[in-house]
Amino acid sequence: MKLLATSHLIHIIFMAYYVILLARVVFSWIPFSARAPALLELRSFCYRATDPLLRPIRRLLAPYQKSSPVDFSPLILIVVLSIVERIVLQLLGPM
Repeated sequence: MKLLATSHLIHIIFMAYYVILLARVVFSWIPFSARAPALLELRSFCYRATDPLLRPIRRLLAPYQKSSPVDFSPLILIVVLSIVERIVLQLLGPM
């Protein structure tokens, strides 16, 4: 039972990070003014939470994305995190 709760908690943590990452992508498409301080603070939180993992991916992609207006680093991060989540859950054992 304890293993199931741990696995579920790990899954929830990964899902929360996916939501924060998706919010960051949406925030990057929408311009905000200073008249929306709550949204500015939420956007700032999303950027602070995702930058440490996105920055190394962007450095690796920089030579290949010079002329592309689309940032593929969030997509790659989602794939990498999905793989890491599966590995962690498999290491915990069967549910």
